[in-house]
Amino acid sequence: MKLAGTLRYHLEFKDEVKARNKTGAITTSYQTVFSCKAAKLKSNTIVIKSDVNAKELFDDTNLIFQVRYYPQIKETQRVMYENSTYRIKLYEHIIEDNSIKLTLEKLNV
Repeated sequence: MKLAGTLRYHLEFKDEVKARNKTGAITTSYQTVFSCKAAKLKSNTIVIKSDVNAKELFDDTNLIFQVRYYPQIKETQRVMYENSTYRIKLYEHIIEDNSIKLTLEKLNV
């Protein structure tokens, strides 16, 4: 796992909550159930001839984070990062250092 000094980013994990309103319709909302610090990892990059790493500079739709392993983190949760909502696209438990590598995809919410 990364050193504690690299865990600079704050992630909030939300579970889906279904409730019935007064008219009987089921409404879906998301409630924060867990938050933690994370280290942001670089994604696979596209290098063009001028050695500009275009994907890393401009792609904020897919992000990769590494967090300590917490049993509260589930693949079905939504993640809030910098006022944007993401879904967990890939959940990879790294046993060697007891951490989780999360690949997140931005949602249009």
